[in-house]
Amino acid sequence: MLKAEESCGPPGPAHGGVTREAADWLHWGRRARAAKPPFDVVWQAQRPRVWALAARLAGSADAADDLTQEVGVRALQGYPAFRGDSDVTTWLYRITLNVVRRHAPRRPAETPSSTDGEDGGALLAAVAPREDQPEERLLRAEGIPDVRRALDALPDELRTPLVLQVYEELKCREIADLLELPLGTVLSRLHTARKRLLTILSEGNTPGDAL
Repeated sequence: MLKAEESCGPPGPAHGGVTREAADWLHWGRRARAAKPPFDVVWQAQRPRVWALAARLAGSADAADDLTQEVGVRALQGYPAFRGDSDVTTWLYRITLNVVRRHAPRRPAETPSSTDGEDGGALLAAVAPREDQPEERLLRAEGIPDVRRALDALPDELRTPLVLQVYEELKCREIADLLELPLGTVLSRLHTARKRLLTILSEGNTPGDAL
C-alpha cells in the first residue's frame, strides 16, 4: 500500500532491493514470462524516476513531492488494469506528464520553426545526443543554476521532449509514443529546444539575471 511519507524526496536508485523476477517484469512487462509483482514493489523501484521527472518538468523539488504523491495514487488505482503491454516506466511517465500538466503552471506555447523540406535523417542526427561534444555536456549539467533557469524558461512543448531525451535518456521514437505526437514533430521540437537553450546560455539571458 502506498504511504504518504513514501512520496517525499528522491530515494535510492531504481530497481534497488527488487527481486530478479520483478526486475525482469519491470523491464520487459508481459514478455518477461514472470508474475506481475505487487504495486508496492513497482512503486519502490520506479518512484525515484517519477520524482526526478516531476521535479524537472515542474522546476521545483518541493512541487515534485506533491506531484509524485498524486502520481502514486493514480498509478495504484490503475495498476489492476495494467497488463504490462507497455514498459512500466513509460506507463508511469505518461501518468506523471498528465499530473504535471494539470497542476504545474504552463509556460507560454509557441510554434517551433518549421522543418518542412528538411531531410529527416539530417534532423535526427542534429538532435541525437553526442556526449563527446561540449554542448551536450553543458545540457546535462542541470546542477548549474544557469542551465536550470534556461531549461525552465523554455515553453512546455519544447522543454518536455528535451527533458525526456537528455535527462530521462528516452529515444526519439519513445518520446513520440509517450507524448502521442508524430516523430517529425518531436524531432522538430528537440531541434528547436536545443538551439534555444544553447542560445540563452551563450547570451547569458537566463531568467533572474535582471533581478
